[in-house]
Amino acid sequence: MRDALADQASGLRALFGRRARTTLSVAGDGATAVTLNLAAALARIGQQVLVIDTMKGEAATALGLKARFELAHVLAGDRQLRDVLLAGPEGVALLPATRGLPRLAEGSGPWQDRVAAWLDPWGTAFNVWLVNGLPPGGAATDAPVLFVLAPTADALTAAYAQMKTMARVSRQREFRIVVRRAKSETAALATYHNVAATAREFLSARLDYCGYIPRDESAALADVRSPCGRAFARLAESLLAAGAGGITAAAA
Repeated sequence: MRDALADQASGLRALFGRRARTTLSVAGDGATAVTLNLAAALARIGQQVLVIDTMKGEAATALGLKARFELAHVLAGDRQLRDVLLAGPEGVALLPATRGLPRLAEGSGPWQDRVAAWLDPWGTAFNVWLVNGLPPGGAATDAPVLFVLAPTADALTAAYAQMKTMARVSRQREFRIVVRRAKSETAALATYHNVAATAREFLSARLDYCGYIPRDESAALADVRSPCGRAFARLAESLLAAGAGGITAAAA
């Protein structure tokens, strides 16, 4: 499995050379499920995706994988990167990094550059990075954040608190929104409009609606033919189409 990742990275570098790297952080209610399904949907339309998991192994567990090590072990010299990277579905690679990413992000400059330097030669193969969780330490970033909202008081309160922290600490004022677990898209839009109005008034923040994910009680990855699977496909396509406002498709 790990050799396959190395072979994949080598082949992709030969085919595409150094591709533009784009990053999207996914946070909020059910972030892990959204991250993994979005990663698979992006991979199906030709993107080379790396999931950086900051959520205590949640992504690996959801996929039935065992994350024995994480990025912190590599930074400490206890393990090599090939011991940490996991191969997920649709060619998606998974990097457990709950403790390692905040450590690597310390200091000045974009944390993405430090991660990329450490990931080479693997890092250059992946043109889309999905961070499962918020950027490390509330670090300032020009990369977009996709907040997952659910129509419950607790979920909305938690999401708003995270936005407030990012607006104060990193001066981030733009967020992408996807709504899940709503009874319908009409209900999802109502949830979005309520949060967007509050964020605009009290945080001077702009929230952009990116879609609605229907309820799905199936396994971690939705069937591509199900309403949920089709919703993730639309979300992946809309983020690519959004350019700098979402995920920018890398050019060859």
